[in-house]
Amino acid sequence: MNDVVQQLVTVLGVLLGATSTFAFAAVSERAKWRRAERSKWDERRLVAYNEFAHALKGYSLVSMRMAATRGYPAAAQPIDLTEGVEMLGQATEAKALKWEALLLLGSPDAVAAGRRWNKAVWDLSHVGNGMETSHADYVERYEECGRLRNEFYERARLDLGIGSGELPVGDQAWLPPGSLSSPATN
Repeated sequence: MNDVVQQLVTVLGVLLGATSTFAFAAVSERAKWRRAERSKWDERRLVAYNEFAHALKGYSLVSMRMAATRGYPAAAQPIDLTEGVEMLGQATEAKALKWEALLLLGSPDAVAAGRRWNKAVWDLSHVGNGMETSHADYVERYEECGRLRNEFYERARLDLGIGSGELPVGDQAWLPPGSLSSPATN
């Protein structure tokens, strides 16, 4: 009988060891799968954030070139307005298509920040399309677009786990000297 008990203890020990090894392996594999899935979606979110930002920046640049043609201060070269209207239409389409991926994959905070930046750039584009405003108002709108762009990037970076801190404010010296004292369109 003593041999039977010893054999049962041995079998139970082997079963317990095998079960715990299997459970540990299963938990480990599940954790590895979750990391891989999270990494895959992080990569897709990065692409969505980047492509939307690139498309919106393209739209913004065409708008600024059109505004420069109309005499507003800009860091961009003037463009023929007919060509600009065509390019703005293409940029609008690209921006709209990239927005869909951002809506699908972006965090709620990043999507909200993207909406605010998109709206500010769209408002600024009215100047390139012929809406009259003062040069000072144009510069203020431009600077607001830059602030909202940084906000979008900060939200996207948080979503991607990039915790390197707040982005520095940029574009402070983009205007040539004396450009605000030139005749303004009111």
